[in-house]
Parts: sequence; C-alpha cells; structure tokens
Amino acid sequence: MSDIHAYAQVVFQAVYVFCICYAVISDFTKLTIPNWIPITLVAAFALFALLNLDASSVLQHLIVAAIIFCVGVGFFVAGWIGGGDVKLLTAVTLWMGLEAAFSFVIPMAALGAGLAFLLFTVNRYADELQPRASGNWLIRRLLELAQSGRCPYGVAIGIAALVPNAAPIWQMPAGL
Repeated sequence: MSDIHAYAQVVFQAVYVFCICYAVISDFTKLTIPNWIPITLVAAFALFALLNLDASSVLQHLIVAAIIFCVGVGFFVAGWIGGGDVKLLTAVTLWMGLEAAFSFVIPMAALGAGLAFLLFTVNRYADELQPRASGNWLIRRLLELAQSGRCPYGVAIGIAALVPNAAPIWQMPAGL
C-alpha cells in the first residue's frame, strides 16, 4: 500500500469519527443532527468505495443502507425517532455493509433502550433530581429531555457506530 493510500485511510477514519462525535454531541445538546453530517459521511464513503471496494461490495453496502433507511422511515412515521436519526443511521449503515450491520444494530438498539430507560427513570425521580440540576449541566439536560419526552437516539447510533467490532472503519489497514 502506498503512503498516500495509507494516509487517505487515516483521513477517512478521522472524518468518520469527527462526524459521529459531532452528531452525538449535537443530538444530546440540541436534539438536532445537522444535515452536513450524513452528507459528509455519504460523500466520504463514496470516495472510500471508489478507492477500495469492488462493484459488488458497493452494491451490498447500498442495499443494507437502503433497507435500514426504509426501516428508519417506518420508525420516523411511528414517531419513535427523528428525521436526523434516520439520516445518520442510514449514513453509518452505508459504512457498515452486511458484514458489520448486525454487530452495529444490536448494540445500537441496546444503547437506545438503555437511554430511553434512563430518561424514564430520570423523569420518575425528577423531584429528587431537581435540586441537583442547578449545579450540574448533565443532570439538568437529562431532566429537560426526560420531561419533554424526547430521546436523543443519535447518541445510541453514534456510540454504537464507534464500537470497534461494529465499525469496519477500524479494520482498515493504516499501513503507517
């Protein structure tokens, strides 16, 4: 592998990690995942695929992402997740492909369920937590989310997307 190709792999990893981390923080703090994040992830994947994948692999990645998109739209219509979550989930799944899709979706679902349970619990004990909220931004934000009934599912998507066994981005040979 040439040095330029090795550096390109590192750039892909950096773009992926930056976008995912930004999405997690943005969704937790603002309940918004900016459109530039999934657009950047899809564009980076397109370039990555052009440099590293054959046509059948690209097709496989596209099929998995399309299936996840359709399921995500169903969840969006049901009111379970937001539109930004669907776009982020689709863009991340595009990177996963069939090989890693299940090892991404299972932890993502578990993390999402855990986050929802945490918010239900925070809401249940809101009166006890309220005095602690003034000095602690995390407790204050969790109370806001719990009392609004909104769950930043992008947090679960992002954390699962960074799990090394789920994200093939970590298995790319750096060659440095």
